[in-house]
Amino acid sequence: MADIQLSPRLFQDIQQAVERQHADADTGVILQYLAAVAGYMLGSERGMQADDKEAFLSELCAFAGRVYQDVQGQQQSQPAAPAQQAFGYWEPPKGD
Repeated sequence: MADIQLSPRLFQDIQQAVERQHADADTGVILQYLAAVAGYMLGSERGMQADDKEAFLSELCAFAGRVYQDVQGQQQSQPAAPAQQAFGYWEPPKGD
């Protein structure tokens, strides 16, 4: 897979794009749109054989799982601040 750069701005742009399509989209709906876009783009790709598409889809799902586990691990290792003081910006880890 290619090196990618995640950023809060990217997340905001994607969320806003989905909200233009589906005004009351919650996190679950936004994730469904992202999954559908990935599936549609891969399914529409004419330059890959069906077996290669299946392998890439499996790799993509595994990659999403690793990102999820990394974020979960970060959240669990940091103590929660009191609600009135909870403020900050999340930066995705560099590397991998």
